[in-house]
Parts: sequence; C-alpha cells; structure tokens
Amino acid sequence: MQNGLELDTMKRTIKLTACLFYLISFLSLPQFVWSQAGEPKLIRDTDIAEGKDSAEASASKGPNPILALQNVNIGNYYLKQKNYAAAIQRFTEAIEYQADLPKAYEGLAMAYEKNGQIHKSVETYKGFLEKNPDSPKVPQFRSRLAKLERQIK
Repeated sequence: MQNGLELDTMKRTIKLTACLFYLISFLSLPQFVWSQAGEPKLIRDTDIAEGKDSAEASASKGPNPILALQNVNIGNYYLKQKNYAAAIQRFTEAIEYQADLPKAYEGLAMAYEKNGQIHKSVETYKGFLEKNPDSPKVPQFRSRLAKLERQIK
C-alpha cells in the first residue's frame, strides 16, 4: 500500500514539475519574442523598392517552370487586389522564367489593360502570338487583341 502512495506522489510531482516548466517557458516567451523583434521591418515585394538593380536580378534568371507558376499565382493575387503594378512585375518575372507560358502573357496583358496601359497590353498579346504561333490560346488572344485595337482607334 505504501508503494502505491509513493507512486501516486511521484506521478503528481512529475506532473507538477512539467506544468511549472511549461508555465515558466510560456511566461518567458513574450520577453524573448519582443527582445528579438525590435522595430518592425518593412516587407517589400519588389527588388526595385529595395534599390537592387533590375539588370542584376534578371541576369541570374534561367528557365524554371515552378518559379514561373509561382509568379503567375502571385500576379493573379495582385490582380484581384487591384495592385496592377505589382501584378505586372510578377507576370513579367514569370515570363523571364518561362517564355512560352500563356497564363503569364494573359495576366500581364490584363494587368496592363486594367492599369490603363492599353498599348502595352496590345504589345504583350502581339509578342505572345509572334513567339508562340502554335499555342492553343492563339484564337483567344487574337480575339482579345482585336478588341483592344478597336479601343485604341
């Protein structure tokens, strides 16, 4: 019977010690987080905002379909947020990673159009059609191009 009581006491002691350990850890966490945080840092999405040379950034880019799709997805997000300048940058970067990606050209042309740069939108569609005449998107792009050219006139 005494061994059973000693075992219960040991279990309670272990549980109490664990609870105290977690409590002390939890209480000291905010101090650690605040001491590491300092002043908030600005998060920038563009190399231009950080003063990096765009030629330097584009020189290191090679074919990478995964990064191209990531940039397209981020560009689509920016389109939905109506941040057309950021969308343009992301779609342009996607094209640098994969030059035959119809989604990137379509998004870029749409971002230019929404940003009021109809001429650049037309150039984007024409550029895709010249580089990719066998793409299944050609009829859709030609139709959109014709509509945009009518707007310009």
